[in-house]
Amino acid sequence: MIEVKYYNENIKKEVFEFLRLKFPSYENSNYIKLEITDLEDFNLKIESDFFKGEILVEKTSDIREQKILIKQKLYKALKPHFESYDKWGILTGVRPVKLIIKLLRNYSDLEVMNILKFKYFVAEDLVEYLMDIAKRELKVICPIDPKSYSIYVHIPFCPSKCSYCSFQTQIYNSKVADDYIERLVKDLERESFYFKGEPKSIYIGGGTPTSIGVKSLQKIIKILNSRYGNPSEFTVECGRPDTISRDMLLMLKEEGVNRISINPQSMNDITLNKIGRNHSVKDIYNSFSLARDLGFDFINMDLIVGLPREGITDNKKTLKEILKLNPENITVHTLSIKNGSKLYEEKYRGSNSIENIFDFIDKETYSVGYYPYYLYRQKRMIGNGENVGYSKEGFESIYNIYMMEEKQSIIGFGMSSSSKFFFPKEDRIESIMNFRNIKDYIERNDEIFSKKLNYYRDFKF
Repeated sequence: MIEVKYYNENIKKEVFEFLRLKFPSYENSNYIKLEITDLEDFNLKIESDFFKGEILVEKTSDIREQKILIKQKLYKALKPHFESYDKWGILTGVRPVKLIIKLLRNYSDLEVMNILKFKYFVAEDLVEYLMDIAKRELKVICPIDPKSYSIYVHIPFCPSKCSYCSFQTQIYNSKVADDYIERLVKDLERESFYFKGEPKSIYIGGGTPTSIGVKSLQKIIKILNSRYGNPSEFTVECGRPDTISRDMLLMLKEEGVNRISINPQSMNDITLNKIGRNHSVKDIYNSFSLARDLGFDFINMDLIVGLPREGITDNKKTLKEILKLNPENITVHTLSIKNGSKLYEEKYRGSNSIENIFDFIDKETYSVGYYPYYLYRQKRMIGNGENVGYSKEGFESIYNIYMMEEKQSIIGFGMSSSSKFFFPKEDRIESIMNFRNIKDYIERNDEIFSKKLNYYRDFKF
């Protein structure tokens, strides 16, 4: 158990997350107790089975700097006891590249690299890696257009629920899906009146959007095309091969979708069965081949590192099989064990030794013309890992970059989606979240529309 006692929730949460990342097994076993008091200075009183003592931290009026100083002291004192190799230093956020992009506005490359190394204690090889990603993203982000926006549409249905999934997905039911789509179409039509320009990108995700069938998905896409216009990038997560057919792909092609995802997660039939996916490795090959035959030349494929009963050898096999297919994008996820997933209920912990597989992935992808172009982290990722998107030159997903670095307004439609309104002058994001429960979304989303209206009037997209 990790327990942090302090009255300021902002500092308390950040310190807890730092300890959880460095000592993941302690979240549910053993104990770390940290009590913070602040008078003239901050006093950190720590009790655990590996360390007992007090640490003094200089007091500052800037809460952001205060959190950094606290984590610096904790890092130096506790580093010998970390449960796995540590390359991230004191960084705990999900968007580390966003920090670098912000720093590059005021400092030179060398100064930013030194800040990362000596203030945040990030490993030197990771600093160079992150800097390269930031430079690639800046080519897409800049110049910043305050009227630029993208659209995300959420489809919460799947043919089955994977054991690692913590989303509020629904097993496909035609009656529920019809009601959901009716509400979604109503929102898309009503809000379209507040948009004059075309979106930069549209992304339909889930869930598995293709699980609702050709006609239902086409209805949504037609509304997007007729009401909002044609973006330069239009992505649909086809996801699972058991939802992909010739008719589905032909419809997507005819409606102007130019980027799709076919996501195996593993190229191991035993693993696919274990995690609850209703398809085989052969189905993945067949779906990919069909998409290529029908003219899709911008395909992403996902794989997950750390799935149950898989080791580095299995991950290497999956990557090599995916590379044979030669997709334009490959996204590598580190398994995140979240509340609400079957793996969490089963108390699956995974392995902390995953860093070697990312070294292998980086080398293998680079050798055949891919490079990392965006990166993010999530809570409860095994081995304190990361998610990395790899791309061939010129095939970066602009939606992924804008969504991750929050340098553009992204309007969310559907349950559990969020709308993020970007204020470039202040470099600030304000978010409005749709209802997470499907019943509330269908019956009450007019309440969310009222909140979004205030922003639409101001932004005039």
